[in-house]
Amino acid sequence: MKTTLENRMRYFDNLKKSKKIAYLNLLVFILLFVGELVIALSSGSKALLAASFNNLSSVIISIGIILGLKVSLKDPSHSHSKGYQQFETLGNLFSSMVMFFMSAYIVVEGVRGAYASVKETPIQADILPALVAIGAGGIMLIMFLVNRKFYSKIESNSINTLMKDAFSDTLMNFGTAMGILLAVALNPMFDGLTAAILGVILCRMSYLVIKDNVFHLSDGFDPEMIQNYYNVIETIEGVEKIVDITGRKIGDAIAVDVTIEVLGSITVEEGGMIADEIEADLTGRFDIFDVDVQVKPKRVSRN
Repeated sequence: MKTTLENRMRYFDNLKKSKKIAYLNLLVFILLFVGELVIALSSGSKALLAASFNNLSSVIISIGIILGLKVSLKDPSHSHSKGYQQFETLGNLFSSMVMFFMSAYIVVEGVRGAYASVKETPIQADILPALVAIGAGGIMLIMFLVNRKFYSKIESNSINTLMKDAFSDTLMNFGTAMGILLAVALNPMFDGLTAAILGVILCRMSYLVIKDNVFHLSDGFDPEMIQNYYNVIETIEGVEKIVDITGRKIGDAIAVDVTIEVLGSITVEEGGMIADEIEADLTGRFDIFDVDVQVKPKRVSRN
């Protein structure tokens, strides 16, 4: 069907655009990681070191997303007749898990740094890491806005993951700068304490991303959308009964399976025409990648 083909072409075009944005994010993350790591090691700032490791996790996240997108663009094969779109979700899941574990590491290191500043002679905080963190936060804010702009256009799950990661990095860097300034003005303990607090926030954000990807990988689907499909199909002439409708997300692509009953007196050709109309209506009204319609004769009850 024409609309189905158009939806598929648009989907693959969005994958290619998502990959370009992911490469841009990767480049920015690498530059920020190297810059913050050098300053953190030279100044001894735990908060900035945590921010640099958060950027390292973002580098890994971007690589995971890029690999997932590359595999998703492969043509269908005998073993994957529907295509490889699910690898996009797998890449996002891997990336979000890396984000979670790196955030947990930040919490541990932050608590350790705060404890050390109380029990041991603390290293005097320096203003330079705060300035670096502010600059990095500004750059990540720009990346967040860029990702959000593209996400509003193509609604890619990969871009959504990058957008949330960029937002977390923005939060991490500005929070780091605040913690370092407090450490300079009040007590060096604030350097590690800030890292721990921000790590907890990032753990929460990465958990929500993991939850969303696991939901789709387990074939979870929005019941409201199923109802919308039902409302469209029941208006089509020749459909006697809607037996079942299931939907699933394969990466960012949506696949829908429909089973209907028609009068037993109609021909196979007429049944095929009804199936084609269902596919045309669903793909025309919704951004659906694939529609499979199974047509069965209506069961006649025997008294």
